[in-house]
Amino acid sequence: MAPSLFLVLVLLISTSQCSATLQDKQPDLIEKSCSIIVGYEDCVRILRSDPRAIKATNVKELAYIILDLCIANATETLREIPKLQEKYKKDGQIEEALRRCAVEYESADKVYFRKAVEQLGTKSYREAQNSAHVGGALGTSCEQEFYFQAPEFSPLWLRNHDLAVLGTVAEGIVSLLRLNKS
Repeated sequence: MAPSLFLVLVLLISTSQCSATLQDKQPDLIEKSCSIIVGYEDCVRILRSDPRAIKATNVKELAYIILDLCIANATETLREIPKLQEKYKKDGQIEEALRRCAVEYESADKVYFRKAVEQLGTKSYREAQNSAHVGGALGTSCEQEFYFQAPEFSPLWLRNHDLAVLGTVAEGIVSLLRLNKS
């Protein structure tokens, strides 16, 4: 092989390898989206845990996915509350807090997160962002019920915390749609 042809081949291979390496280091959609909202680490962790999000090609898909995760959390918590009510039926304060939390989780699921999904479909991004915010805040509101009713114990602490974090991430991702007018 002629020296100049060999040199050209080496340069082409090196250039394509460098290009591939640079592409690998470019932030993906999840990283880019999460980097400009509150809760970067939670956002990346949550979205990377869902295979649908890893395959997403635009922010609107991420918004639908995170809202779906919010709905799943609220739905699962609603299924768990009756079991907890049975377990704590002799403790009126905890049972009362659980009863109030059931109402809040029902609202988070049916009124706010599902409404946010509908609002995304109609490109009502400001309303969807607000719905996601309120839905997530209901996790905090539920936790406050325990603080007032039974300050020493909350059997829903982790679920309430997760709902609040999911709502914050959902609000942030939806806010990106307002910025992009997508």
